[in-house]
Amino acid sequence: MPRNSIQDIKPTNRKLARDKGEVIPVHVEQERPAPVRSAPREVPFEPAQPKHSSRYALWYIAGACVIGFFLSLSFLFQHATVTITPKSLPLSFDSTDTFTAQKDSTADGAIVYTVMSLKGDESIKLPGTQSKTQSSFATGTVILYNAYQAAPYKLVKSTRLATSDGRIYRIDSAVSIPGYTKTNGTIVPGSVSVTVTAAAAGEASNIVINDFTLPGLAGTPQAAKIYGRTKTQISGGISGTVYTIPQDAANAALGTLRDKLKASLIAKAKVQVPDGYLYYDGAVVFTTDSSVQAPYSKTSDVPLALSGTLTVYLIKQDALVGAIAQKSITQYNGEPVTIPKLYALSLVPSGTITPATDTSFTFSLSGSADIIWTIKPDDIKPLLAGKKKSEFQGILTDITGIDRADLVIKPFWKQKFPEDISRITVVVK
Repeated sequence: MPRNSIQDIKPTNRKLARDKGEVIPVHVEQERPAPVRSAPREVPFEPAQPKHSSRYALWYIAGACVIGFFLSLSFLFQHATVTITPKSLPLSFDSTDTFTAQKDSTADGAIVYTVMSLKGDESIKLPGTQSKTQSSFATGTVILYNAYQAAPYKLVKSTRLATSDGRIYRIDSAVSIPGYTKTNGTIVPGSVSVTVTAAAAGEASNIVINDFTLPGLAGTPQAAKIYGRTKTQISGGISGTVYTIPQDAANAALGTLRDKLKASLIAKAKVQVPDGYLYYDGAVVFTTDSSVQAPYSKTSDVPLALSGTLTVYLIKQDALVGAIAQKSITQYNGEPVTIPKLYALSLVPSGTITPATDTSFTFSLSGSADIIWTIKPDDIKPLLAGKKKSEFQGILTDITGIDRADLVIKPFWKQKFPEDISRITVVVK
């Protein structure tokens, strides 16, 4: 029987062979050595070509990112700017436009003024061109007080007044000092002013401030309750050789001092004007005290001095603006307005200003100015927040005093105002 491999024997033949008792050869293959593994072969990477559906998906994603980016920008940079031109009305004033101001008034609608007073002095020395021997007595004004009785107390002419250091002065005329009054149980002395002259000539009698007793009342109950005090300085006392200047030179120098003092006080007054009040040159009264003039001297330099008081009527600005608006604007309902150059107008009093007695004064204004309606940006912003752009003009139409309004919303495609009022800017020209 030929040798066949086990693979060559069919299953049927195998069974016949076993039945006949034949030995079936088994072919055993020799063990082969394990194969040697070689390094993997490097194959270049070639990306698979994208399908058309993936390509379109990328474009969709990119488009969505761009849209999202612009939406973010529109939110981050959204802002609205409103530029408003307020309504204005030109005004022209002349002497027919008169107003009356009330001193420190609290009445509604009143034009209010208050009084400010400033005092000062100026001096100069001029070379004496003339000399002479002179003896003169110092003079001045003293206030006499009566705290002794409720009835007037009379003093005769030449009644003596004395300072604590013994200088003697006499009153120039008889005088009656009014009796005292009582306020809440407190005695208020009666008083009267009187001119006095020094008993002795010379410079020693010149004084600025002092108190006086009456030597004739010494040892009586009246002594401590009838007394005097300087109202002005007592000056002019001199004796011996003195230097003088001509009267016309003295007058010219005093005129210069007066102008200089007035200008100085006006400059001080302007920087002391309270907020909300107006200063006008026409509402000023300037007075001088000539009692300090001394056109002679013991030395060759002759001093000239001048004291003065500046009284100013300061007008409350908002009260005057309201009165002008009421007179100038038809159907004015009290809406807020301003007159930026109101201070530049000229004020002319209708009569003499008398600060000591005035409780009101009438005046006219002259010049030109504009009255402008007041627009408050913070009042407008809440009205616009979140509103549609198409509603803009309608909203502002209801606000009195707007002449024109322009709007810019960024980004340009936004059709509504931002909800956040901090992103709304209102500019008033």
